[in-house]
Amino acid sequence: MMFNSFFLLVAQFFPLQPGNQWIYRVDEGPVRDVRVAEITGVERFDETEYFLYRGLFGERASIRLNKQNQLVQRNADGTESIWADFNAAEGTSYPTSFDRCTGRARVESRDAFADVLDRVWVGGFRVSYAATSCADAGVTSDLYLPSVGLAERTFNTLTGPRRYTLTYARIGNASVIASGEYGFRISLDRRQYPTRARINLRLALENWTRDPLKLTFFSGQRFNYTIQNEAGDDAYNWSATRLFTAEIAELEVKGEKNWTSTDEIELKPGNYTLEAWLTHSDRGRPFRARIPFTVVKE
Repeated sequence: MMFNSFFLLVAQFFPLQPGNQWIYRVDEGPVRDVRVAEITGVERFDETEYFLYRGLFGERASIRLNKQNQLVQRNADGTESIWADFNAAEGTSYPTSFDRCTGRARVESRDAFADVLDRVWVGGFRVSYAATSCADAGVTSDLYLPSVGLAERTFNTLTGPRRYTLTYARIGNASVIASGEYGFRISLDRRQYPTRARINLRLALENWTRDPLKLTFFSGQRFNYTIQNEAGDDAYNWSATRLFTAEIAELEVKGEKNWTSTDEIELKPGNYTLEAWLTHSDRGRPFRARIPFTVVKE
């Protein structure tokens, strides 16, 4: 998807695109919790495009960024009301409508400092909210980060303030920002292939913890993969026809490391499973994943 310069300008504090996802976690206080927010789709009303948003507690809304750089919600009667005014000056206030127990917003900073997602951010948009008549309820503050979205939200609860902090964000088609976790995944370019096809495989090792992940390899090989048929027999072994240098290599991963392979393979029609893994020396910590696909007659 292509964005024009205007969209990039107004979307910096709340990126709107189907598939965008944010995961939040509470790590302090008596309650531990994890919540997911995401953009699930797009709808149009009177030639105006709105994005379908599912919030931290499953609440749903149709939202957009208008030309005034305001995040607005479409109401049932067709009118719009403000969620966030990203053009508001520091120290000013504006009405909000995303929660009935959350009062008027006040811009505390347009250049807020934040330590989120295991890195330091500047230029954040921090807002506080006035109390309402709801007892022990409502949002008390929000922090938005450029190109990321809502990074922190604090609620008033019976047990005291509860702060949800962003631990993972998927923005656009490829941008993934995470903290405090690591994992291994594989992906194919298609779910279905002809009997003779070029298969594109990607292996991704992610480490978003604070400590580097160190791996040792005893050859020039970094990964391998096999393809099994429905009977569990190997139909293809990537490394079987390859030679690798004899070497000892250390790899330190902080963030995301990708490997790719493009191979022309001929298989009989049927259902298959591709299994891929890293060939590092630590067998007690394997990075291995499987993915199914189908081969059909051309």
